[in-house]
Amino acid sequence: QDAGCLHPRHQPVIIAMTVGFAFANAPSGGGFGFVNDNKSASATTPSFRSSRCGGANATSNLDNRDGPSSSSSSSSSSSSTSLSSPPSVRALAWDPTGTASLCLCSVPTSSGKRGGTGGKKNVDLDVFLSHDGTGCPTEETECLLRCLDARGECMAHAQQRPTWYLRRHGGNGKGEAAAKLSMDYRAAMCECLMRLQGKENSDSLDDERNNNLELLRLTYAISHLAEIFLLPSLASSIDVPARPISSSGGFCDGSVGRIDGPAGSLTADVVRYLRLHHSAGSFMESPEVAEMLRSDQPEYYEFPPSSGTDSILPGPYDRPYWNLLLRFVSQGQLSNAWNLLSHHSACRRAEEEMEGAGGGELSPEGEGFATLRALLISAPIPGGRGDRYCDDAGLDDYLEGELLEREEDEWDGEEEGGTDYPGDINETLIDGVPPNAYLLWESLPRRADKLRTLRHRRDLRRCGERVDGDEAVSESTMVPEAYQPREAMNAFRTWQETIRVTAFPSGVGSGGGFVLSALFQRFPPLPQIISILLGAPPLFDTRGHFSWSQVLLMELLYARPDMMPEDIATRARVAMSKCGGGGDSRRSGDSNQQLQEIILSIMNGSAGQVVETMFSLCGGSSGAAFPATMTSLLCNLLVDAGCIFPYEDDSSSTPSANIQTELLLLAAESIISSFAIQEQSDVGVRTAVRLLLPHAPPKKRVAPLRGGADENAESNGAKDDIIYEPRIAAMIAETISRRLPSTDAEARDLVQLCEETIRLGSVLVADACESLAFSRALHHNKCSNLTREVYWLLRGMEAQSSWLPEDRRRTLGFACRRRFDLLCEGSANDLISVLSGAAITNFSANSEKEKHEKEMLMALQAAEDVLEGVLQDDVMVPVLRGHVEANLLQYAVDIALADAKGDAVQVAADIVHCLEECGLSGVDCTGVVSTLADPKMYSEFLCIAFALLAKEESFEYGRPMEFAKCAFTVHGMHILMARLTQVLSWEGIICSSHGSSLGWLSKEPSLSTKEYFSAMRLAFSKGLMRAFVSHGTSTTVKTDDKMGFGEALDEELELLLSPCI
Repeated sequence: QDAGCLHPRHQPVIIAMTVGFAFANAPSGGGFGFVNDNKSASATTPSFRSSRCGGANATSNLDNRDGPSSSSSSSSSSSSTSLSSPPSVRALAWDPTGTASLCLCSVPTSSGKRGGTGGKKNVDLDVFLSHDGTGCPTEETECLLRCLDARGECMAHAQQRPTWYLRRHGGNGKGEAAAKLSMDYRAAMCECLMRLQGKENSDSLDDERNNNLELLRLTYAISHLAEIFLLPSLASSIDVPARPISSSGGFCDGSVGRIDGPAGSLTADVVRYLRLHHSAGSFMESPEVAEMLRSDQPEYYEFPPSSGTDSILPGPYDRPYWNLLLRFVSQGQLSNAWNLLSHHSACRRAEEEMEGAGGGELSPEGEGFATLRALLISAPIPGGRGDRYCDDAGLDDYLEGELLEREEDEWDGEEEGGTDYPGDINETLIDGVPPNAYLLWESLPRRADKLRTLRHRRDLRRCGERVDGDEAVSESTMVPEAYQPREAMNAFRTWQETIRVTAFPSGVGSGGGFVLSALFQRFPPLPQIISILLGAPPLFDTRGHFSWSQVLLMELLYARPDMMPEDIATRARVAMSKCGGGGDSRRSGDSNQQLQEIILSIMNGSAGQVVETMFSLCGGSSGAAFPATMTSLLCNLLVDAGCIFPYEDDSSSTPSANIQTELLLLAAESIISSFAIQEQSDVGVRTAVRLLLPHAPPKKRVAPLRGGADENAESNGAKDDIIYEPRIAAMIAETISRRLPSTDAEARDLVQLCEETIRLGSVLVADACESLAFSRALHHNKCSNLTREVYWLLRGMEAQSSWLPEDRRRTLGFACRRRFDLLCEGSANDLISVLSGAAITNFSANSEKEKHEKEMLMALQAAEDVLEGVLQDDVMVPVLRGHVEANLLQYAVDIALADAKGDAVQVAADIVHCLEECGLSGVDCTGVVSTLADPKMYSEFLCIAFALLAKEESFEYGRPMEFAKCAFTVHGMHILMARLTQVLSWEGIICSSHGSSLGWLSKEPSLSTKEYFSAMRLAFSKGLMRAFVSHGTSTTVKTDDKMGFGEALDEELELLLSPCI
């Protein structure tokens, strides 16, 4: 069981066992492995009073992402318990409202009171969680659900792809889908991070929540890095076939072709990664920087000592202005760098002088700033210049295009507001360097240029400027469709040559040219910072001022933008060694060193390192729902992309664990237990089921032949072999079976989620869905809602008899069918019993008559409710054709309604249908001859027929025999007399000599009973006489086509069977 084991002679401690398995070919000390670890599950009291047996303390492991709870129950007092001691647990069961809570009821003490109750009526229960759950905040829950939605859309889109697409793209089609799905995951995490950071800025979060935020940032960074170096890009033209997976199985390092791409193909993505995850972000929006820019001379401004901003803006210069400018330039945020320079006092003075002169010539300093603006905002560097038309997260290229096009189509011409006039983004400031030249480093430059134009047009709409129809967005033919290294490098070299000629005509450090000489002479830090754009080493000591990410950024941006992808990890290691392990100040030295080794390993193509890091450092093993789920989802992505082989080669004698399955199960358990402690078990169960369902259906085995001969195909299991992971299906079934839905909507949603898996042949999930439907039927039974009870019983029967494949179907299911049969038969019998009572009773008082009428209405209403629930189900009506109990119920209702209308002929026909013997239809009833009515109800039907014939006889009294009428046909009278013979035999009124000799009858019927049945026999005989006169001697029977069931009965049996024959 998932919960482990429970020894009856010791204190109730649930032991969670983790099966040991390891990742193959994972770096860092021989790989990553799970160890056999026994931990006591934490106890909690989610919804009622609880105490621990043996005095152990109950612990709660809320929002602890560093690892599972280390709480344990003391067993020292139980170690001395003798083997003959009575069990300490009387009963145990899963809490149906908690799904992960095991409830234990202790044995009563000698005084008759359960331990700890103190004589009260309530019972103390020990409650244990089957798995460690740490809860799931609202933001993480929404992110998790959004990731599952994205995976569902991706799978639905993959199923709709035509065959020609798969043949044309081969394995790249699957890789492209994995890359898009990874972007969806990161977009969800990005939104979650923004919301959590907003709370962090507004509220004082506790240490645990801060820890969760750090782990989410790390998860975001690892997934981004894996997407760059392991998953194929969206540009299928640059994808190369993945390297073959190692023969030893497990993780195959460097198994994806992006590392083998052309020079510079990963530079833009790596630049975005370093900016987003390893820089302190832009300081332009901080209050301290805003105050500095509002000052008269920002270049000489100093932060107040109490602000603490100097500590986050370190640098080689005394003034924070120049340190901030150096930070922007070193990170390639040239748009922010020019924004900062535009606030320089000399720049503002030059602009004021030009405006005062009516737009005349610029001063030397003004010309210098204009030149700097052209150099900075025209830079064709990879990853963009940091303006609002490029995305540092690398997500908008995939997610924003369709939204912008739809907004443009729906624009009504009104000014939206919220932005300044964007100007002309296509203005060329440097000859030979188009303003969109930085897009040449993207994998899909033409699509990126189209998105840039859409963003600019969005800003124009916000300003209220109408764009003419002939300026419609179209793909520019000047930009290549895919990445071209030569074109990108030509624009980059032209830009750097312009800087060299304009700023440093005599070489770096020799002073500026004629245009920039005035600025360089007045502000010495400026030429040192601008020289970085040429890719030259900085003219100042960088030790202690630059982190490894800044050093690598400067090399990728200005020195070697065409770096080969496989060299990036090497250059990153060199940068880390130069900076002495410097990095994030929020982490300790050992933590930084460990993180750097992880980054280098992933840059080298180690997919195993991604899963190891997610599991060990990002909280995947902590029992928290979100990190465990993201670990599993990323592992699935890497498996789908061919980066990871989920299990060892099965040639070895020792069976290996499937890492994909293990992480899926761990994530599902974390989800269930985390939401259970938050009393949101409905969300937890649905989320866990959604996570597991895509991996539950059976699949075709794909395995090469070991012997290489066709005759060995059958023995190797590689031909026509269906395989599936039974543990996944078992987990889904167990999860659903533990949950008691609180509403029909919840139950219906769970059943509909599982329908496709059941149709693919999962019997375990079908059994669980039947159990779920049965629980809802019992709920409606307690509420006396028979129609809804029937509805859910039919849903359980449908899952077993219609959804499963034909070779695995169970005829109408198990528990639901038995309950449905009892419900139909019981409702019919109750109604017939009331009718029979009215037939043999003379009500002398009005009160008795009213009481009987009330009983009649209640029985009829109950039967009609059940029948209505059946007839409203269009799916199950054809399946129930020939169903004995359903047909009996319909005939019973027809008898009651026809009796109320006074239609004696219809009543007689329905009674005959219920009592005549016929061959039952159905697979499991072939050859069986029986009646619709249960034999114990024969006498009830006969009483109704007796009353009908007696009334008919009194009406025909005195009339000539040749005009006699009878509601029953001759065939019907034969059926009644045959059933009467059986009832008389059972009542002991008549019996065969053989039965008497064997002593079958042990009771003597009363005199009144004998007289009643004697009168019944006489009435049946007279009725047979009238039937001969009225209907002739023909015994042909017309088969009624009953509403909803059709051919409910087969042809009549000519031979009337009875015990006396």
